[in-house]
Amino acid sequence: LTFSFPRSYFQVSTGAYKRQVHEVPLGKQITDPALIEKITWATWTSILGDEVIGIWPRNADKADVNCACVTHAGLNIVTGDDFGLVKLFDFPCTEKFVSGYFILVSTAS
Repeated sequence: LTFSFPRSYFQVSTGAYKRQVHEVPLGKQITDPALIEKITWATWTSILGDEVIGIWPRNADKADVNCACVTHAGLNIVTGDDFGLVKLFDFPCTEKFVSGYFILVSTAS
């Protein structure tokens, strides 16, 4: 769930891998791409959208990238994926197949 600044809109990523933008407080869905493009987002936790197209590796399955979060400064985005990698990209990341900086995260049992 990501809110705009000011909190007039919010966006969600659905289980069907669709990005939806809604008005606050009524929840009416916004479908006009020109309006969506003009929205300034206060945060970003979505794995979907033109702003993050570059986080997806070539030949990635829709479920490969699980989470994303933009830094407070709004300059970078961090992602987590099915391969145990935490990757750092510039934000926005609008160029396809960008190589981010990454570290391997493993869990101890």
